[in-house]
Amino acid sequence: MRFPPSFPFPITTPAGTALLVLPFLMGCGPKDPYEKHMLSPIKTTSRSSESWVRVKSGQLPEDGPMSEGWETSLLTDVLLLGAWPPADSVESAAIDSAWIGFTEFEGTRMAVRGIDSTLAQPGHLAAARAQLLSAIGRFSQHFPDAPIPDLDFAYTGYNYSVYPTDELLMVGCEFFIGADHPAVKGLPPHIYPRYMQERMVPEHLVGDALRGWLLVHFQDDHYPRQGRLADELLYWGKVLFIARCLAPEVEPWDLLDFTTEEWAWIQDHEMQVWVELRKEEFLYTSKRMDIQRWTADAPFTKAGAVPQDSPDRLGWYMGLRWVEDFMRRHPEMGLPELMAQKDVLPFLQSYRPGS
Repeated sequence: MRFPPSFPFPITTPAGTALLVLPFLMGCGPKDPYEKHMLSPIKTTSRSSESWVRVKSGQLPEDGPMSEGWETSLLTDVLLLGAWPPADSVESAAIDSAWIGFTEFEGTRMAVRGIDSTLAQPGHLAAARAQLLSAIGRFSQHFPDAPIPDLDFAYTGYNYSVYPTDELLMVGCEFFIGADHPAVKGLPPHIYPRYMQERMVPEHLVGDALRGWLLVHFQDDHYPRQGRLADELLYWGKVLFIARCLAPEVEPWDLLDFTTEEWAWIQDHEMQVWVELRKEEFLYTSKRMDIQRWTADAPFTKAGAVPQDSPDRLGWYMGLRWVEDFMRRHPEMGLPELMAQKDVLPFLQSYRPGS
């Protein structure tokens, strides 16, 4: 059962004083904090490509007017095959040889077959393309001065599930072909343990791509590099809230890479998790190891007295819940104004566990 809220209760501030979160603060604003921000998508200048098809065919991409925009990112930055475009015949021969070796490698062939059979043929890629382009169209309305990326569905050799820049949102499709595909089950377990492989499902593609792009897009101006755990969770919460506004058709558990069972666990134990998280030694720590206990991939959330049957990354969910309750109280606030909020205290004051 879901833990009921109990008010008032103290939140310990960094100065050691107690802040009472009173019930009358919680009943303001609309019930759905997302509805106002879910705009109808508009068409943008974003181009869409599928570079994984080039890997499937073994054809090296073309330079010049026929360039699709992903070539340098994939060949030079992600796969490290060589400089693109090649400056001379020597570089051209070198990258051609590297490309042939990469595309003919059996691990590559197996994963590309998985992309074809699991994502392309059933229509998952077409649906993902439509959802991501719609999300980019909504983003351009909320943030009209921000750069708009092109979109590419790639095979990255299990290097990046998402490779985002201002110009390109590249999705490593091999990360979403299903946990039981031979290419996934054959990954080295010390790099991709089974609990990570279980998340490599088609349902996570759109959410992972959107989340990764937004995390990188906003990081220079808004990520608290030397911040406390509370600041880190607030950043995650703001990004996840915006992602839900941009892609309302993505289920919230898929956006956070949870199963429906894990999502139910979190909702049922939200009060219990909050009681543990709100302790001063956790909420206001600046120790990177302690922050990662609440945000990093792991078999479960290894923090304090959080049960071992918990999902990992509970901090993502808690940050999102802070932002949801804050935006219920501030329906007049737009997404750019939300992203500009740096003080975590108003979010904690607005938060109502289990609401």
